[in-house]
Amino acid sequence: MVSFMENLIEFKNVSKVYESREGAFSNKIIETYAVSNVSFEIQKGEIKGLVGESGSGKTTLGNMALLLLSVTKGEILYKGEDISKFGGNKIKEFRKNAQMIFQNPYSSLNPKMKIKDILIEPLEIYKIKKNRKDILFETIESVGLNESDLTRYPHEFSGGQRQRIAIARALILRPEFIVADEPVSALDVSIQAQIINLLSDLKKQYNLTYLFISHDLNVVRYLCDNVVILNRGHIEEDGNINEIFNNPKTAYTKTLINSIPKL
Repeated sequence: MVSFMENLIEFKNVSKVYESREGAFSNKIIETYAVSNVSFEIQKGEIKGLVGESGSGKTTLGNMALLLLSVTKGEILYKGEDISKFGGNKIKEFRKNAQMIFQNPYSSLNPKMKIKDILIEPLEIYKIKKNRKDILFETIESVGLNESDLTRYPHEFSGGQRQRIAIARALILRPEFIVADEPVSALDVSIQAQIINLLSDLKKQYNLTYLFISHDLNVVRYLCDNVVILNRGHIEEDGNINEIFNNPKTAYTKTLINSIPKL
């Protein structure tokens, strides 16, 4: 059983609302809630799963946690501070400490840049010059690739290798919090297991905290400590992974668990 000490990220009554007009010639505004009144915590050192069907609001929450989307209502706290109030050096430091692994490694890497340049770019932005080469080599090796791979382009790698590169890019600044948005869904099943095990190993190596977004309950059960079940922007359940899988309390959660393919 993993022991946690403090909340790193807190969602407090968070909602994301999109507004649109009822028609081309109408002044009536329609509000659509992508996420509605969501509250949960991610403790330091935890792997928190976020599970739900497509359109449930998982990625919206992940993007808001990294300030890629604004919060309409409520607060997201990082170490007790509302991230929407960050500005200047505060927001720059937060972005250094909080990174994302995107779903599709084919589109998240710049095809015109060599791997070395992709990884060095964040170090240049943050003016990290000391031990730059050591950081670069350690990071590429930590994801299971070689120094010789740094001179190649993304199209020269397989899907699994590209995702390793994307993970290396998220790690290069040594963050403490990572949002992993469906990081294995675009990969073959055999490769998925390798990436999941890699994420688990890196979590221990670099003392990481994850928000792991997925629709694959088998992956979540294997990797995560706790899980939030999301349904149409609302939380159905939030708790220990084994307790929820062994004793689901809502009909929606039971349906999700019963939909897991059985050998």
